[in-house]
Amino acid sequence: MQLTTDQRMHWMDILRGFAMILVLAWHAPAIPALLGAELPDWLLAANDALLPYRMPTLMFVSGLLLPAALRKPTGRYYWGKLQLVVWPYLVWSALHILQSDSGEPFFHWRSWIATGYLWFIFFIACYYLVAPLLARLPPWIVPAAALAAALVLPDGLAVRMTYFAFFFFAGAAVSRSPRLLGLIGSTWWVALPAGVVAVGFGVVSAFERHQFEAWTAPFSLCGIVAAIYCARRIEHRRWTRPLRFVGRNSLVFYVAHFPIVLGAWLLVRGALSDSIAVASVLLFVIAIAACSALAVVQRYRPVIWLFRAPDVPAMLRRIPPRRTSAAPARPAPERVPEGDLLP
Repeated sequence: MQLTTDQRMHWMDILRGFAMILVLAWHAPAIPALLGAELPDWLLAANDALLPYRMPTLMFVSGLLLPAALRKPTGRYYWGKLQLVVWPYLVWSALHILQSDSGEPFFHWRSWIATGYLWFIFFIACYYLVAPLLARLPPWIVPAAALAAALVLPDGLAVRMTYFAFFFFAGAAVSRSPRLLGLIGSTWWVALPAGVVAVGFGVVSAFERHQFEAWTAPFSLCGIVAAIYCARRIEHRRWTRPLRFVGRNSLVFYVAHFPIVLGAWLLVRGALSDSIAVASVLLFVIAIAACSALAVVQRYRPVIWLFRAPDVPAMLRRIPPRRTSAAPARPAPERVPEGDLLP
């Protein structure tokens, strides 16, 4: 099973879309909790059960696309990551730093390292930065080394970065092995036991939280294997279109949802502070609606610049040259500018 454009627009987007929905469903109550609201025990248990699968799945799917990206010329590869990863990270990090009280000054370098909820984008940018340097190594060396490092490093940013590097580069390794990817996506006798193990560990996690611990990575992989199989089974169903939409626009949903939920909570907490369940549903709906609207209009300036760096060279090429004679200039035919729109 090769990674074709059609497959990316279906099963991969279903996976990303579902994982992103889970992120929004958790942050809808978690953001009020950051500001002092008390969450019910059942909601905390549900989050702890999904914790081993939500972000690892997003990271694994991102890694699946790495081999295709590395086939681009080096300059084009890095420019694309600067435009579509580093730029939105900087834009939304600036907003988050201004919106929250992190304890560090705005211009202090620590404020810009794995900033708040945007740590995921920061990690992705770091992995893309070093990926070309590691491309010649055997596919499974990098994820194995990352997992080994996560097992021995002390708690902190380094262990989290190596923990998620395992999933990112494991996704890249699977992508480079079409037979393995085909086995995962189409074989029930692989997916079924993996799903049973994942459900069992999810139940365990609901009672005993295990947040991004390296020894749990095999259990998270079991959940990812089962999720890929399920996504492949439903990829052409019409009812999956909303999930595919979220998956195709996962960057928009990820970077924009947090300030939207935070702002909405500040507006409604006076009326709903005693009903966190109702408030969570309302905040979730607001986040979905607002992010969907942003995803629809992201093609247009200046909204596009929230999610993609301006292509200055292309803009300069479209500036008409100065007239050098008195003869009237012949109007050029109108064309849709190239390079302005997100894929």
